[in-house]
Amino acid sequence: MRIATVMGMASPAVEAVTCEVPVLFTSTEGQTALIAIRLSTILREHGFDSRALDMADPDAAALDWTCVHGALVGASIHMGRHQKAANTFVHAHASDLNAVPSAFFSVSLSAASRNQKEVYAAEQLARMFPPKHEWKPYRIVSVAGRLAYLEYGFLKRMVMKWIARKEGAPTDASRDYELTNWKVVDQLGHDMAALITSRTAATA
Repeated sequence: MRIATVMGMASPAVEAVTCEVPVLFTSTEGQTALIAIRLSTILREHGFDSRALDMADPDAAALDWTCVHGALVGASIHMGRHQKAANTFVHAHASDLNAVPSAFFSVSLSAASRNQKEVYAAEQLARMFPPKHEWKPYRIVSVAGRLAYLEYGFLKRMVMKWIARKEGAPTDASRDYELTNWKVVDQLGHDMAALITSRTAATA
């Protein structure tokens, strides 16, 4: 194992992480993580070495981009913006992402709203994210998340019930609600697998 010296103290250095098609994500209540895991599973079924990596974890920072053939990035929307960790990571690695076929999936409750203006607003927030960091993904997808009432504290539960009522979503806080359209998620995984395969063959 490589050794790094920090402030005169020897400590283990983070080993480089190799992965052909990483699915990088940030997740607050866990749904974006589940979507990332589902996508990495589909990519493995297509024969790729794929892992779901949290952008806030050291493994993501240690990713060896020379081994990457394609990448997917996912983040969720809270209070009208994507997580800071996603912004920081994509800003730092926009050139790496632009060098391979890539896609962005944005997760929100608004994507499942009965109000088409809310759906459109979620799509716009998704489309505005990559250009801020000069990233040009092949696909941008807005995906519905999950109402995790049982995981919210009292105040957040009340706020989420108010938002759910406004958007025509369930308001019974005695259970959680799965709103993700997994067919959309699966299609994204298959489409990216096909794209990466064709690009890899073309450059071989």
